[in-house]
Amino acid sequence: MREIDGWKIYAKGFGKGFIKAVLISYLFYRSKWISLVLSSGFGFVSIFLEKKEHHRKQCYEITLQFREGLYGIAAALGAGYAMENAVEEARKDLLLLYGEDSLLAAEFLWIKQRLELNQPLEKVFLEFAKHWKSEDIMHFVQVLQTAKRTGGDLIAVTRMAAEKIGEKIEVKREIHTMIAGKKMEGRIMNMIPPGIILYFWLSSPGFLDCLYKASGRMVMTVLLALYLLAYWWSGKISDIQV
Repeated sequence: MREIDGWKIYAKGFGKGFIKAVLISYLFYRSKWISLVLSSGFGFVSIFLEKKEHHRKQCYEITLQFREGLYGIAAALGAGYAMENAVEEARKDLLLLYGEDSLLAAEFLWIKQRLELNQPLEKVFLEFAKHWKSEDIMHFVQVLQTAKRTGGDLIAVTRMAAEKIGEKIEVKREIHTMIAGKKMEGRIMNMIPPGIILYFWLSSPGFLDCLYKASGRMVMTVLLALYLLAYWWSGKISDIQV
């Protein structure tokens, strides 16, 4: 199966986290050494966050492609193809739709190879679903396992699964459209506290000097913690799962 992570993800995650943390921590502490330590620590934390976000985006992409792939498999099965050949026909369609970089085309090639080795259909799809940890794909596998045990119609099951996934994708798109404006408002609100500090730096030099001494830094630490909590909470509010 195609790996979903790599050194580029680690570098991107660390770089994004480090740069953001440098800017914020220097505004709150005005110390290059404290800023460097905090930014380095957050850079490593950001690697985990970047991996999670990258995986989420790839799961959405592969679920979107999976719907088209299921339609292709159902059409090929209806034309009399065996399952491994139906997967190959669906893979060709995916290459036409999404190009050589199609995530699902690479996965379907892996599935086809396993089926040619006479591995059970439901076992192969179960490994595929577990690898991507996709709820939609796992639901299809559960229905597929039931159909295989009871002798159900694989064509009807495949088409029904594709339709259900399509309906869920449309709901997700509607929700994302509805909350896009609120997310932008949240980003703007998150920029206000650092913006206020920067404004005082530029307009009234020395006004905040008392906050960068020993006792003042304790206050700034509390304010930074509250700011990070608010930043995290604003992201959780707009993170609606379907």
